[in-house]
Amino acid sequence: MSLIKPIPLDLAPKSPHETMASSHSHDQNRYQILNVVSRGSFGVVYRAWDMEAREIVAIKHELEGLSRSTLREIKILESLPHHRSIVELKKVTVDKRGRVLVAMEFLPSDLRRLIAARKVAFSATKLKIMMSQILKGVRFLHENGVMHRDLKPSNILVNKKDRLKICDFGLSRWENGSGSYSPGVGTKWYRAPELLIGKKNYTSAIDMWSVGCIMAELALRKVLFPGKSELEQLGYMHYFSGPTLRKMLSVSAPMLSEAGLDLLLSLLALDPNDRITANEALKHPWFQLSSVMIN
Repeated sequence: MSLIKPIPLDLAPKSPHETMASSHSHDQNRYQILNVVSRGSFGVVYRAWDMEAREIVAIKHELEGLSRSTLREIKILESLPHHRSIVELKKVTVDKRGRVLVAMEFLPSDLRRLIAARKVAFSATKLKIMMSQILKGVRFLHENGVMHRDLKPSNILVNKKDRLKICDFGLSRWENGSGSYSPGVGTKWYRAPELLIGKKNYTSAIDMWSVGCIMAELALRKVLFPGKSELEQLGYMHYFSGPTLRKMLSVSAPMLSEAGLDLLLSLLALDPNDRITANEALKHPWFQLSSVMIN
């Protein structure tokens, strides 16, 4: 498939955030646009060619300077060492005209699209490999004191070799000593029950609930709890808890063995204190019983 002719990145000047302008180098015409990946109220994401690094990158350009969520994402990613299951922040550039460009590692797809592509078959082994990659990324974040707070299929990117990488850290937070955070974060279908009831004192266990929802969606090829409201979402959770959920999944997701069902139910424990951690999940028998090495 042919691409549009690359052109120098030439966007209307916007007011950059002062702290970013002072801490990052000035580069002009370093990137050439290949195509628009997405547009939204926040701005535009481009697929671009980095002429200096000689690689394809994703360029985020916001219409009104840098938002608080983007600044938070930059700060968190810059503080973390490299990990193969976390999307890489390549460079934050402020050009001579004061335009802030955020260059990220480019991956062509995400789990949401992969789930929707019915022609792409998921075997039990492939499901284990994908879940292992997700859990390793989440374990890395939690070991470094970061709660993602918005894990969902569209925030897990996929490259051409089926390597999964967690992205979008705009809602992420470092865990603090008080344990008090903003309630109601994250996307409703993947939001933990303690968030839905407005609890402010929560832990990284909220991410593990989201991981459970993602695992179920990969096995079912549809959203596990598709509530239209927060109240309906809670209703789904309580109706399909414990034995009822196990019975439903054993019929609707035959690729999940008893060990797989046990792991999933451990991720979807209603009480966050009973929810399995990422490190514990990676040691679960479901992974140990695999006949292939999961990298």
